[in-house]
Order: sequence, then C-alpha cells, then structure tokens
Amino acid sequence: MQVSAPGKVVLFGEYAVLDGAPATVMAVNAHATCDLVPSNDHHWHFSSSGFVSEPIHCIDSILPDHASAGFVAAILKHWGFESLRDLSAQPLTIHTDTTPFFYANKKLGLGSSAAACTATYLALAEKLQRQPSMHEALHLHRTWQGGKGSGLDVASCWHGSVIRFQNAQVESLSWPHNLGWQIVWSGISAATTDHIGHFDGWRKHADLSPLNRLSELSKTLCNDPSLELIKAYQGALMDLDNAAKLKIFSAEHRELVKIAADFGLVYKPCGAGGGDIGIAFADTEQQPMVLDNFRNAATAAGFYCPTLEMAQHGVRLAQ
Repeated sequence: MQVSAPGKVVLFGEYAVLDGAPATVMAVNAHATCDLVPSNDHHWHFSSSGFVSEPIHCIDSILPDHASAGFVAAILKHWGFESLRDLSAQPLTIHTDTTPFFYANKKLGLGSSAAACTATYLALAEKLQRQPSMHEALHLHRTWQGGKGSGLDVASCWHGSVIRFQNAQVESLSWPHNLGWQIVWSGISAATTDHIGHFDGWRKHADLSPLNRLSELSKTLCNDPSLELIKAYQGALMDLDNAAKLKIFSAEHRELVKIAADFGLVYKPCGAGGGDIGIAFADTEQQPMVLDNFRNAATAAGFYCPTLEMAQHGVRLAQ
C-alpha cells in the first residue's frame, strides 16, 4: 500500500488564522508518501528519506519511540493500541518519503510533517479499515506539534487545490486564471513553532491593531484575490512583523521583495516566515512573461525557485 499527500503554501492569512481569521491555502505537487509492505523477516522495519532518521527494526510487542516510527506510534497510541501487533499480525516494513520537501538537505517549508503525518494516518486507517477524518488527522498533527498551529497545513493536504480555512472549517475556492505565482526558497529553514510561540506571547498584552488589519485583508482576499489587495496585505504583514518583532521578513525575504518590485510583482513570505519559502504574485494577463523574468533574476541572486504546480487532489491511496 502507498499513500501520498501534497505539500502546501499559505497564500494569505498567516498569523491572522491563529486569531480566528480565515486563511487561503494552496496544495502543491510536492508529495510525501507512506509505503506499507510485508516484512521479509520476523521484525518490523521503519525508515525514512527526506527527513533522515536512523532505520530501525523491532519486535511486534511494542510501540517504538524512535523518530522513524514516530507518526505510526503516535497514531496507534491515539487509537488506544499498545503494540504493533494490534496493527497487523504480519510484520510490516513502513517507509516514509518527504524528499520533495527538501533542497540541498534543507527543509523548504512546504509542510513536510503535516503531509507525512496525514499520509501515515490514512495508510494506517486503511490497513485497519477505520473511517478516516480530516479533523482526527488535524488533531494528531497538532498534538505532535505540542498543541501549536492552526491545522491549515493538514487541511490543505487533506483536500488539495485551494481552500479557505477558518477555525478548522474548510471551503473550496477557485483561483483567478490571471493571477500567476512563483514560489521561492529563501535559502534558510525556519522553525515554525518558535515563531508561533513568540506570536502567542505578544498578542496577550499587545495593541492588536496590526493583527486586526491583517485579518480584515485576509478575509477580503479569500473572497476576491487581486494584486492590489495582495500589495495591501504585504504591507499589513510588514506592520505586524514590526509591531510584534516576529522577524517574518528576514534579510533574504526583504531582498526578494525588492527583486519582485522591480518587475511589478508582489512578494511575501509564506507561513511563519523568518526563512523557508515565499511567493511572488503577478498579473500574467497584463505581463505574460513577467514570472520568467522574475525567476531568472531571483535565481541569479542565488535563490532557488522550485518548479511547482497546484495539486488538484489531496491525500489518497496510490492508483
């Protein structure tokens, strides 16, 4: 059995979604896979690629606590199981692959853990003939993250395409054909949970005007995305960054803002920021070749521009 789940890009709504505002999220065709095959001996085997962990083998009377078996053990424990034998009487080899989520051995920031967790969850649910649900997958990943995060990454890889996510509720959205985009990796991997922790501390005692402005723009963009509104959103995200000292716009992201502006594009970090990926938006109806020109300039400046497309499908069994 093989299950695959796509990565994600937060288009609008980062941080605002943690305060109950809607976010727009796009699934992209970088896929995590979870493979379950019969073991060739009497042991269970766990391994991973992309996120590299030491391969292990173990007996069936335990739930291993090693990183390569982390999601399997967490899911089975959540279901009340006490050993691998509860999953299968026959030992299995379970391999997780998140290679497309990394570049030069560094995490891009496309939601690798959410995709790996969701793919593993669906694979185990199928194996046990349990009815899977997005909300259970969301709960499992949030617990794994220590209770932090909105769950939009799991929702995106569950549904695919473009979604509106708010308070764990999902609505499918269409994307304007003239609004082109290009993802860029900043060259630095960021720790999302660190940024979220800092944000949670700030909003307990702060003037929330910058966050409220960001939330209003995110709500409008979910309904009617346009380059003009994205420009306003970029400014509001910068204002929040300055007010909360979140370091969303790292030096690399600020350089990409300038490169994009030279071509009439609007660029913003995706998700928690501070590193990982960002996205440039363009009106490709008015400027058909502008994304090519931006990619060339960003690449010349030393940035990596992955070739990604929208993933039309969410998590699913391999056909």
